[in-house]
Amino acid sequence: MNFDFFTLGGRFRWEDIYNFKNWRIQRHTKAHKYRLLDSHNIRRESGSFSKCQNTLLKYIRAYELDENQDDTVIILHNFARTRNSVQHLADSLQKTNKNIITVNYDSLHKNIDAHVQLLSQFLKNIEIKKNLYFINIGASCLITRQLINSNNTYHLYNIAGVLDINPMNSGSDLAELLSSKRIFRHIFGPMLSDIKTHQALNVPKLPQDIPHGIIFCPSILHSYFKKLFARFESFPYSTPPSEQSYADKIKYINTTSFFPLNDRDLALNCMQFLLSQTFVEDDENS
Repeated sequence: MNFDFFTLGGRFRWEDIYNFKNWRIQRHTKAHKYRLLDSHNIRRESGSFSKCQNTLLKYIRAYELDENQDDTVIILHNFARTRNSVQHLADSLQKTNKNIITVNYDSLHKNIDAHVQLLSQFLKNIEIKKNLYFINIGASCLITRQLINSNNTYHLYNIAGVLDINPMNSGSDLAELLSSKRIFRHIFGPMLSDIKTHQALNVPKLPQDIPHGIIFCPSILHSYFKKLFARFESFPYSTPPSEQSYADKIKYINTTSFFPLNDRDLALNCMQFLLSQTFVEDDENS
């Protein structure tokens, strides 16, 4: 066990394939090499997956880290973002006493099928003791839907709830516009085409017996983008008949923040959903 060096935690070229108490084994998406990061993003090992896993076991014994005995919550960040964008929300949800895990995936260099394979492998690597929840931000809802509807994932785990925040369940017209230009396809990668409206609608909906909630909490920039792009979103959050067909439980949160994932009411409603599959009443938020 040797002290290595500080890292930025892995961004667009690293994907998480294992997590234990926020110690993560990551895989480089291009070089296919592995590394072990501790909870402070310090690299403790590199090499093969088994080598990183064996080193992690040594640290678990040395630091006497307890095994996870609670429900597991997987948080997936939005397209073209990283796990850092959801860290504030993840920290807030620690109050639920559940095992909160943010999973980093390389959204700019792989398509949805590759992300589904990554998440499937991630779930097999970690040990889920009780219930499993998913919290999706933006386009990651498509990854979770495809995952649950493939590889018998629905039957392998006790999925107690799926929560989408500002989802793209019906795809994005903005992606339709951008994907028509080669420069944007090069910048945003293969997933840009996967989140186009007609592509997203091909992904099966969640099984009806899985509790499914949607929270709309758009940033203040959303209204400006809508004015700049007449077709910015397929189904604007103010009139979402299509999104209503995906979930019975829908919550609208007005915010003046540029970073809606840091909104206090959003965190409270996420906690409420994880605890009871319901949302906070409006008068309770005030």
